[in-house]
Amino acid sequence: MPEIQILPMNLSVRTRKGETLRDALYRAGVELESPCNGKGLCGKCRVCVESPDNVPETPHKEITPEQARQGIRLACQLVPASDMVVRVIGEYKKDEHRILEGDRDPTFSERDTGEAGAGRKHLSDTESLVKNTPAAVVKMSNGICLLQYAGQAAEELKNWPEKAVAKGLAIDLGTTTLVVTLIELPTGRELATTSSLNPQIRFGHDVISRIQKGSTPEGLAELSQCVRDGLNHLIDQACQDSGADPMEVLDVVLGGNTTMLQLAASIDPEPLGQVPFTVALQGGRAYSARQFGLEVNPAARVYVPPIVHAYVGADISAGLLVSRRFFKSREAMFFVDVGTNGEMGLSANGEYLMTSTAAGPAFEGMGISAGMRARIGAVEGVETDGHARLDVHTIGDAPPQGICGSGIIDITAALLKLGVIDASGRMRRPDDTNGLAGTIASRIIEINKSPAFHLGGKVYFTQEDVRQVQLAKSAIRAAMEILLNESGMEAGSLERIVLAGGFGYSLRAPNLEAIGMLPPDTADKVYFAGNTCRIGCARMLRNAGYRQYLEEKMQSVRHVSIETRPDFMELYVESMEFPETKE
Repeated sequence: MPEIQILPMNLSVRTRKGETLRDALYRAGVELESPCNGKGLCGKCRVCVESPDNVPETPHKEITPEQARQGIRLACQLVPASDMVVRVIGEYKKDEHRILEGDRDPTFSERDTGEAGAGRKHLSDTESLVKNTPAAVVKMSNGICLLQYAGQAAEELKNWPEKAVAKGLAIDLGTTTLVVTLIELPTGRELATTSSLNPQIRFGHDVISRIQKGSTPEGLAELSQCVRDGLNHLIDQACQDSGADPMEVLDVVLGGNTTMLQLAASIDPEPLGQVPFTVALQGGRAYSARQFGLEVNPAARVYVPPIVHAYVGADISAGLLVSRRFFKSREAMFFVDVGTNGEMGLSANGEYLMTSTAAGPAFEGMGISAGMRARIGAVEGVETDGHARLDVHTIGDAPPQGICGSGIIDITAALLKLGVIDASGRMRRPDDTNGLAGTIASRIIEINKSPAFHLGGKVYFTQEDVRQVQLAKSAIRAAMEILLNESGMEAGSLERIVLAGGFGYSLRAPNLEAIGMLPPDTADKVYFAGNTCRIGCARMLRNAGYRQYLEEKMQSVRHVSIETRPDFMELYVESMEFPETKE
């Protein structure tokens, strides 16, 4: 039977007779986004195959003729006839218990994908399904349906259709991105996941801008309605993709930073932006769906995970469910959510410290001249030998359209190694290329009298882009150093660094260390966890016990405020410099 090599996970699987590529990938532990359940309708389960001339096309309206020539295929419609190499380019989940039985960590599953010493270990986002579902429908003999919610007294559920099945939503309400996952509550089965940019972006990329905008009644109303419309659109899309009815949604777990949550709840955010940073929305409790303007069943509850501080929200507490070892292990470990707000926690010496830092949206592609989300045509990886070779990889092997988060990290590290940018972040100009190979020097141009580096097509990485990367990485690194100093430990004593965020699994830990976002000699301690807020919220939908677990554990967390600390600004400025390149 044909053997399939699966990238970027470096897995392989042999197909069975008549088996589709989608089903073979599933057996290998790679579950593609497929709302239509493999019927070839949604066009979501796209992959890119190498040597496409030997692989039949899978016509679909979502695949252009040019993309088909480049190797884009629908996994659910492709039955492999020979060995092939495929690259997963869309949304997927990596379920390691299907391929690693007996080799599981007590609190999460992890596996090195074969790139020894490269920090390519991933945390699985799977778990055994549990039956302690917070929301359940009880059908009585007299035809009345009762809604039982998280141990509370049952109440009558009006107009519940006879064949309806209770659903839940796991929502990641990010400053830059919104993600909604629809889950069937009795089984815990994931039905659909949809995402989009947060429409509030037009009012500013960071929470401070949103707080300022929302500090007037008119601004608050505009921001609140804006994000509610965005969420309801995604909810409707997820229901359409899976054939569900929004009225079947009875439970919602809503994770997000504190500002985003209060804006969605239409609560004045102004106290979040000034000392003593007062939080009005209480975490660790459930609200009515009406409080957040969600167009679901009127009886639905919205559970908000614990909130630590105005700038350490429910997103990081939800994320810690993916790495419960944070609260159990004696080893020193960091949990860092690499997003616009840079929330993080350090477990060390029996203490749990948390803080946040204004990293900005650069690593999510925003504020970068050619920045984009991880879609076909996005530069996702860059490799160099440090001399004359520079290999640029795009999603789907399509012509470059822009640069996504992993590509931004990679190109910065590559240009440092090549000597195109120096430790201060200064990029060479076209008339200052002595010592550079011709193939590299020829890519340096000027745009509006400022240097830029050509990646391909109309995609350039500019001097200003380098500065945005410096601002983002120095904020994260400085906050990490503050927590290390507070705990009285050195970075060399760290045993584990868990990186969360919407980067996916394409980051390369050595490049994070090369640009100075991580302390020296820590790349081999890095584990990538994906969108832990979404995963954690999904777990709380499936198991009410996780809600109580978090509420108890988060009480032992100590918040470290860095805003007024003089050493933070010193560390921030110091961290702006890039490390000297190692030969």
